[in-house]
Amino acid sequence: MDLWKWFGLVCVLASIRNGLQAADVSDLVESLPGQPPVKFKQYAGYVTVSKSHGRAFFYWFVEADSKKASSLPVAFWFNGGPGCSSVGVGALLELGPFFPNYNGTGLIRNKHSWNKLANIVFVESPASVGFSYSNTSSDYSYFSDDLTAKDNLAFTLGWYEKFPEYKKNELYLTGESFAGHYLPELAQQILNYNELQASSNKINFKGFAVGNPATDAYSDNLGATDFYHSHSLISDETYKKLKDNCDFAYDLPVDYSLHNATCLNTSNYALDVVMREINIYNIYGPSCNPPAKSGRPAFVQSLGMVRLAGVNPCAPDNVYPFLNSPQVKAALHARADINWTECSRVVGANYTIPDYTRSMLPLYRELLTKGIRIWVYSGDTDGVVPTTSTRYWLAKLNLSIETVWYPWNHSSQVGGWSQTYTNLTFATVRDAGHEVPQYQPGRALKLFKHFLKGQSLPTFNYTK
Repeated sequence: MDLWKWFGLVCVLASIRNGLQAADVSDLVESLPGQPPVKFKQYAGYVTVSKSHGRAFFYWFVEADSKKASSLPVAFWFNGGPGCSSVGVGALLELGPFFPNYNGTGLIRNKHSWNKLANIVFVESPASVGFSYSNTSSDYSYFSDDLTAKDNLAFTLGWYEKFPEYKKNELYLTGESFAGHYLPELAQQILNYNELQASSNKINFKGFAVGNPATDAYSDNLGATDFYHSHSLISDETYKKLKDNCDFAYDLPVDYSLHNATCLNTSNYALDVVMREINIYNIYGPSCNPPAKSGRPAFVQSLGMVRLAGVNPCAPDNVYPFLNSPQVKAALHARADINWTECSRVVGANYTIPDYTRSMLPLYRELLTKGIRIWVYSGDTDGVVPTTSTRYWLAKLNLSIETVWYPWNHSSQVGGWSQTYTNLTFATVRDAGHEVPQYQPGRALKLFKHFLKGQSLPTFNYTK
C-alpha cells in the first residue's frame, strides 16, 4: 500500500471513530426564531424510553457557554408538577440561556443562565409533559414514581448514546418541586445501574440539588399550614381548625375521603377566599390579573392542590406563543402535532394516588450512605413547598450538623442562610419564591456554582 492510500485509510478510520464519539448531529439546533447569536451549540429532540410502547421523552440540551464545555459537568434539569414542562418553565422562565420576549415572538439572553457553569439538559418527563409522548394510549391513564424513575434512567442511557463524548463528564441532577421525588428516585436507579456495570461503563454520577422539594407529605402539609399562619395569611381561628381537624399525612386533592368536612371546608376557605388574591408561589410578589393561560385554574383549591399547580401564574404567557410556533417546533425537532402546555392535566389526574404522598425520607437515608453530594435549597417566600416544610423533614433525618446555621454572602448582601450536615447541605434563598432561579437568578447561579464545586456557600468576613 502506498503512503497516500495508507494516509487516506487512516483518515477514514479516524472519521468513523470520531463519528461514533460525537454528538447526534441530526438533533443539532441551528438557530431558534428570534434568537440572539451565541457561540455554544444546542441540540433538541427525542430519546426513546420504551420501544415497545413508542414512548419518548423530549429534551433540549444547551452546551456550556465556555471554551471548556467538553470538560465541564452535565446537569439534567427536571421541573415538577407532576406534569410540568422543563423546557417551557425551567429553560425559558428560570435558568436557560434565553427567555421569550414580551409577546413570544423572539428571545433575549439570560445573563444568569446555568450553562455558564455546566452543560444543561432540560428533560420533559414523564410522557405527555411538554413535547414528550407515547404511541400507546394506555400510557396516559397511569403514571407512577416507579415508572417515571425507570423511564428517566432509560432517558439517561439513551441520551448518552446520542452524546457518548459526555459520558466521562460528571453528571448532576437538578430540579424543583415534585422533582423532590424524581431526583432521589433517579439517583437510586443510576446507583443501582452502576453496581452492575464494569468501571468503563458506569455513569459518572456525583449528586443532586433540589429546590423547594415535595418530600414528605406530613412535613410538607404541616409546614405549609404553619407558614400561612406565621406569615399572617390565615387567622388564628382558621389555623386552629386546620390543626385540629386535618390529617396532614394526606394531600387533600388526592383523596377527600380521608378528611372530615371541617378540614375540607376550612382549607378551601383559606385558599379560595382568604389567599385567593396573592401569588402563592411568591407570597410577597405580584399576582397575575387576569389569570395566565396556563391551563390551570385561576386559583388552587386545597392545600395539596397548591403543590400540584406548578409555577408563577403569569409567567407562561410569553412561552405559549413561542413554543407553539410551527417554526420553533421545527427548529427544536419537536412533533408538529403536539400542542405545548405548561403542565399536563393528564399526568396530574392519573398519577397513582399513593405516590403523591409517599415519603422520600427512607430513600434519603439510603442515599446519604452512598457518598453522593446532596443539596436541598429553598426559596423563603414560597407558599407551595415552604422552607418550614423542608426544615421539618430535615429534622426527621436526625443528621449530624457540621456547620451551624449562618448567613451566606452574595454581593455583600445576605443571599440566604445555610447549614451543612454530613453529606447534605441545606440553603435558603432570601426573597425567592417557588422557582428560585426565576425570582433570584443571581443568588441561584451562585448556589449552583458552589454545589458543582462541592464548596459551602461563602460567609461574611467579620472584622473586630
